Amino acid sequence: MWNRNRRKRLFLICLIVTLFIPVMAACTKEAQPKNNTQRTLRFASGFEYVGVNGEAFRNYTELFEFAYDNIKIEYVETTDQSRYAGGIYIPPEDGEEQQTDPLEALKEVMTGPTPPDIVMIDYNQLPALINENLLVSLDELIRNEKDYNIDDFVPAVIDGLRKPGNGTLYALAPLFYSSAVIYNKQLFLDKAVPFPTDGMTWQDLFELARRVAVKDENNPVYGFSFNTYYGGGIWDLFQNMNTYTTPLGMKWVDIDTMTMTANTPGWQEVWRLFVDLYKEGVLPQEPDWSKPREGPVAWDLFLSGEVAMAVVSYNYLSEVIYANNNADRIEGFEPIDWDVVTLPTHPEAPGVGTNIGYEGIFAINAKAENMEDAWEFIKFITGEEWARIKSKSVYNMPARKSYIQKKEGADYNLDAFLQLSPPEDTTYESRLWQKLPNYWELMSIGQRKLVEVINENKSIELALQEWETEGQAAIQAMLEQKQNPGDGGDDVITLPVIR
Repeated sequence: MWNRNRRKRLFLICLIVTLFIPVMAACTKEAQPKNNTQRTLRFASGFEYVGVNGEAFRNYTELFEFAYDNIKIEYVETTDQSRYAGGIYIPPEDGEEQQTDPLEALKEVMTGPTPPDIVMIDYNQLPALINENLLVSLDELIRNEKDYNIDDFVPAVIDGLRKPGNGTLYALAPLFYSSAVIYNKQLFLDKAVPFPTDGMTWQDLFELARRVAVKDENNPVYGFSFNTYYGGGIWDLFQNMNTYTTPLGMKWVDIDTMTMTANTPGWQEVWRLFVDLYKEGVLPQEPDWSKPREGPVAWDLFLSGEVAMAVVSYNYLSEVIYANNNADRIEGFEPIDWDVVTLPTHPEAPGVGTNIGYEGIFAINAKAENMEDAWEFIKFITGEEWARIKSKSVYNMPARKSYIQKKEGADYNLDAFLQLSPPEDTTYESRLWQKLPNYWELMSIGQRKLVEVINENKSIELALQEWETEGQAAIQAMLEQKQNPGDGGDDVITLPVIR
């Protein structure tokens, strides 16, 4: 009896399923034309250089185009791309029109008759676009998606992208890059100094660096370095200040007024700190080029054991791991017991680091004609499948923490790279370069003045005053040259790296 009833129930289930199959097929067939409708998705960029026909988008669009072969991706040019050949900027000749500001050019096309649906922007461009109501909030779109897990993103990535919108999310990025402080445990043990920790202030770190440094002419140990390469010394000191001052928003030229702003109490304090650290032997010194350096790791301050702590990118860890794994084959190299901690921060800018940023910040134009596919694109390239596939081949880290793996199985503090947000202005030098293509001349003046402070005991106050005076004269000359280009105005200038 039981078997007979069971067979009857199975027959009824099969009959119901059989009746539903044609209905399901009809629904699928009916929906198919809508899904296969050929549509266009327009892109534009706020960068100075993205490549003609949208070549810069290839890294993001290839998989999307494969998955959505019915969507045609169209690049909307915002600036004259013919002036950027292979990353080299060719300035306008006499009488030619100057380049439009990339952000202004982007805003113009975003509000034009054929607006882009998707925009790829710099982090510092977000506030202006948000304040002018040119972007769509992504929060509601995310809430309406059942399978889109926003909680899987690195918290600092989302927090940083929410900051320009005062808590509202207007953009997402699939990748990010970050830095941390690597340290040599043995050098701390030798001096009975405690290891550095996450969440230190710059003052905390410099005090540790002073304690662990060894001032020895033949075998020095520097407490801290802003990079790992040997040979910069005093000439790198000026550039290294950027890592320290960027989170504070300190600038030595006001871009809006084109005036020098270096001669201030704030800059005096920074210079005094760096000069003291250098003279105390805490920071790497000017090399003695008369002494030869031999061996594969001789030009690396950390791998050669000459620095206790250094700022490094995430990818630098591969070099340390490789060296340790092949120590028996590297002449003069001893394996290093190491770990990493977060980059120090300022009390005035808690949670803000430097050498941190996003790769591929995408947002939806408020005037997008294809809003649905625009969100589909952002959802796709910031989704888990894209992160899973790309995490094995991209240089930077995926924004989804589930797909950030420790390098080659090594055991270290991975969270050190995931905790800090970028400063609000990450492209100061890029924007300064646009207005003053030869701005490096201003940097050279400042660098020379810093060297004079250290080598000639020139006072910091006098050095900054001279830098401001000479720098302002140089700015005026550059602006006049730009307005009245002559024989020297058609040099080719290398475009800075833009993320």
